[in-house]
Amino acid sequence: MCCARFPEFAGWAADEEVCAQRAFDDAVASILLDADLAPEALTLVGEQQGYPVGDRLFATTIPRIGTVSYAYQQAGSPWIVLGLDVSADEFWAEIEDDEDLRELDPIPPLRAVPAVVLTQPGWPDRP
Repeated sequence: MCCARFPEFAGWAADEEVCAQRAFDDAVASILLDADLAPEALTLVGEQQGYPVGDRLFATTIPRIGTVSYAYQQAGSPWIVLGLDVSADEFWAEIEDDEDLRELDPIPPLRAVPAVVLTQPGWPDRP
């Protein structure tokens, strides 16, 4: 799992959005390069923009290895809702309790896969 922040930009400024996308892509490429992984050797399972289920990705110490649980959104692939090291019961309970996550409209089944967690330096506090 690769975790990177998308830079902020003014929603009305197309040039800023392009620059933010480029900066995000560069951050992901850097994370993969630091891990000695080639992007073309990986398979994209899905993407979530926003906060995940649970708080493991924002803990002081993020595990290097964990279990990623995810459900596809009603909108379809590649959009997912994900959580790190949460049980199925915890996952669906937080979806039920969190309006933002609920609005992503995740649909069963919940899938779980082992993952190596790759993050930007300074994650999660990096702005």
